[in-house]
Amino acid sequence: MLISKEKFCYILNRLKNYNDLRSKIDKLFENQIDNKEQDFCNAGGICIGHETVVVDLLEAMFETDLISWWIYEMDYGSTFSIGDIEEQDGATPDLTTVDKLYDYLLKNLSCEVEANGYRKKY
Repeated sequence: MLISKEKFCYILNRLKNYNDLRSKIDKLFENQIDNKEQDFCNAGGICIGHETVVVDLLEAMFETDLISWWIYEMDYGSTFSIGDIEEQDGATPDLTTVDKLYDYLLKNLSCEVEANGYRKKY
C-alpha cells in the first residue's frame, strides 16, 4: 500500500520539527554547559531516535534514495534550487517543498498500485 500525500507530508514535517527542536536543544547546551560536559549531554538526540528507520522505510516504499538526500543534503528542501538535479531528458524538477517532492516521487514510482478495482501505473 502506498502512503498518501497527506501522510507523507505529515511525517516529513514532523521529522523536520524534531530536527529543529534538536538543534535548539543542542544550542542551549552549547551555550549553557561547559564543553567538557557537552560530550555527555546530547539530549536532542533523544527526540529523533527513529528518524533513520522512518527515512529508510519511506525510501524503500518509493524505491529511491532521494528522500534522505532531500532531508540531509538539502535541509528539508530549504536549500534546494531548481537545477540541483536533472532528469535524463534534461528536465529540472522543482523539489522546494515536501508536497512537490511527493509528487515527483509518485511520478517516478515504477510500480502499479491497485485502487478501487483499477490498476494505475505510477
